[in-house]
Parts: sequence; structure tokens; C-alpha cells
Amino acid sequence: MRGKDGSVNQEESQFSLINSFSPEVPDLEPKLATMDADEFLARYAAGERDFAGISLTNSRLEVGSDAGLELWGINLTGADLREANLQGASLRQAILTNVVLKRANLRRADLRETHLADTDLQDADLREALYDETTCFPPGFDPTAIGAYCIAPGADLQEANLSGLDLSGSDLHGANLQEADLSGANLFGCDLSAAQLKGSNLQRADLSSAHLMQADLSRACLWQANLTQADLRQTNLLGSDFRVLSAAALVATGALYNSETQLLEHLNLSALGAYRLEPGADLQGANLRDAKLSGVDLSGANLANAQLTGADLWGANLSQANLRYADLSQANLWGASLAGANLDQAVLTDAILQNADLTDTILETETLETETLETEIKADSPPIFDSVFDSISDRA
Repeated sequence: MRGKDGSVNQEESQFSLINSFSPEVPDLEPKLATMDADEFLARYAAGERDFAGISLTNSRLEVGSDAGLELWGINLTGADLREANLQGASLRQAILTNVVLKRANLRRADLRETHLADTDLQDADLREALYDETTCFPPGFDPTAIGAYCIAPGADLQEANLSGLDLSGSDLHGANLQEADLSGANLFGCDLSAAQLKGSNLQRADLSSAHLMQADLSRACLWQANLTQADLRQTNLLGSDFRVLSAAALVATGALYNSETQLLEHLNLSALGAYRLEPGADLQGANLRDAKLSGVDLSGANLANAQLTGADLWGANLSQANLRYADLSQANLWGASLAGANLDQAVLTDAILQNADLTDTILETETLETETLETEIKADSPPIFDSVFDSISDRA
């Protein structure tokens, strides 16, 4: 600026120069690449998997009404997915670090092996979503509190709705799935050994090559289920609907069933090595180790030489049964009826016999020790044991 005399004000001139050459202050806020759902799906279908830093706010990422997106292993680090519809999406092994998922719909999404560290899940819907022990959630986040399901050995999934989900190859050994809905689920190769599946719905489920050893499937519905090459050794099928779609190459050695088990006319489980439990059954030499047989009616059954170590026979009816040379060590016979049963030479070491009915029971045995029996029987046991002790002592 010039003065009245035409001279230039040096101070103002320097200030003007500084302003004219000062660079603009950079915007330090990261700019997210905005992308609509159609573009995202097209690029994903073309094989692209790295979408770190994109914005899909309010996007409806869905395919049809029944099938979710297959986004296995996708990288969405830093993406804005607030209110996105990801219901039923497969996000297994996905990287979702620092993703905004506020109010997003993740219902029934598969989040197993997914990385969700520092992810904003405020008000997100994770009901019936799947996760496992390797899923990384933000600190302090409890997925079970909002209805997500942990797919892991020993998991508590009682009454869970898992219908139609892909659980193939999952390890659910010893899981509690009582009354769970697994209709139409893909359980191919799934480890369900020793799982509790009592009363579960397995209609049209794919159980081909599944491991069901020692699982409890009593009263379960397996109508039209595929059990091709499934392993049902020592599985409890009492009272179940076993009218399956396919039982080709089924392994059923030691499986348990009874008159209430509904079977296809051409399916003979006994021919496959299963045991039919009913009064008068011929179970000579049967391997029923650790079997869950509480309340079972095996009156008059032939259980000679049967292996019943650790079996739960609480309240069972074994009256008039032939148990000669049977191994009942550590078996639970609390309240069981052994009236008139033949226990000659049976092994009863550490068996629980409280409140058992031993009326007219044959106990001619060298393996039964008076001291062991007296230790197991409490003071409130019925008077019948007095005569049992006396007879054993006399023979000793």
C-alpha cells in the first residue's frame, strides 16, 4: 500500500507477500472413497477384496431375501458402514478394524475368525450372528449379551435358532444344543460328538460325514436329514424321528434306539450294530460303557457279559435281567430295580446302589466285596440290604 506521497509501506508490503505465498492449511481428516452398493458388489464379484477406507454409509448390501453376501476375507479397514444391511453376510476372516458399524444390521452374519478390534458396534444388530473363540471384538464387548452365538466346543446353544446356517466343518464337540433349531442347516463334517441334541430339530439338515459319536439325539427330529457316512457310534436315538433322507454308509455301531424311534421301513439299525433297548432285549456282550440309560426299561433283558462301566442307570428297570459277568463298575444304579436280577459274577466295584431294589437278586459273586457295597449304601437304604450283607458274609 502506498502513502499520500506515493511511498510503499514496507511492513504491509511484507505482510501481503507472506499471505500471497502462504500454502493452504492441509485438511488432515482422511477422505473416504464413497462407493455405492452396486459398484462395491461389481468390484467384489470381479475378485477385488481390499476395500480399506471406503464409505458405504446406508448401503443395502444384500443378495435376495434368503442368501447373504459372501464377503469371506474382505478388508474393510476404516470403512464407514453405519446402517448398512449385512444380514446373513459371510464375513469370516474379514478385517473390520476401525470400521463404523453403528446401527448396522449384522443379524445372522458369520463373524467367525473376524477381526473387529476398535470397531464401532453401537446399536448394531448381532442377533443370531455367529462367532468363535478367534473372533476379535472391541474391548469389553459381550456378543452373547446381544444374542450372538458362539460356535465352539462345549458352547451353550440351547434353543438357539441355527436353521439354514452353514456350520460345515465346525467343532461343536460337547455343545449343548438341546431344543435347538438346526433345520436345513449345513452340518457336513461337523464334530457333534458327545453333543446334547435332545429334542433338537434337524429336519432336512445335511449331516453327511458328521461325527455324532456318543451324542444325545433322543427325541430329536431327523426327518429327511442326510446322514450319508455319518458316524453314530454309541449315539442315543431313543424316541427320535429317524426317517432320514439318506443313511448310506451310516456307521451306527453301539447306537441306542427303542420302540419309540421312528425308522424307515428298510432301515435296520440293529443290522448296523445299534442296540434296541426294550424289555427282554438281547444285549449279551453289548458295549454300553458310559451310556446314558436313566429310567430305561430293560426288565428281563439279557445283559450277560455286557460292558456297563460308568453307565448311568439311575431309576432303570433291570428286574429279572440277566447280568451275569456284566461289568457294572462305577455305574450309577441309584434307585434302580434289580429285583430278581441275576448278578452272578457281576463286577460292582464303586457302583452306586443307594435306594436300589435288590429283592430276590442273585448276588453269588466273588468280585463283590461286602465292605465296598456297605460303603456305597447309605443309612436310608431299604431293609433288603441287611439280608444281602448277611448272605455275602455267610458265603465269605
